[in-house]
Amino acid sequence: MSRPLRLYLAGPEVFRPDAAAEGARLAALCREAGVEGLFPLHADGVDIRQACIDMIEEADALVANISPFRGIHMDPGTAFEVGYAEARGKPVFLWSSDTRTLVERVPARADGRDGEGNLVEDGGRTENLMIVDGRRVWATPEQAIAEAVGALAFTLKNRELQRMARSWVVLALAISLFAALAAGFLVNQLVAW
Repeated sequence: MSRPLRLYLAGPEVFRPDAAAEGARLAALCREAGVEGLFPLHADGVDIRQACIDMIEEADALVANISPFRGIHMDPGTAFEVGYAEARGKPVFLWSSDTRTLVERVPARADGRDGEGNLVEDGGRTENLMIVDGRRVWATPEQAIAEAVGALAFTLKNRELQRMARSWVVLALAISLFAALAAGFLVNQLVAW
């Protein structure tokens, strides 16, 4: 039997005081959706960066919480994980507890610049276009997980078809081998007769 799809659960939840409980909740949401959730909570002394990269490599896709964290933007570690997954060709699905646009979060003057004179990105997005461009940002992890499962359904079906095809090939080889041995036996009997 093939393994279930795996979703890497990126986000700042690892910093919460209840990180283990929140990770278990997110993993349970994945199980309810029929997939495995990989939550990157690591013990001290572990190379956390490499452990996260390894988990992303094991995953079929990434579901990221891009809610503002310690400011107006998402957690920078999560941004790295989104970029890494993108670079590895993994699908990325997003959610945020704050779905306001950047312009709604960062008031801009009439010239479109913030109080420090920097341009406020006004693209109707909840986060920088390098993260969000072309993707829907859901309001809950359940919604993002459901989108991931729906989008990856073909992958899961393809794995099952590959498993079935391998089984049929093995059966066909066994039948062919039996037929060849039986034919050889018959030929030997006819020659000996």
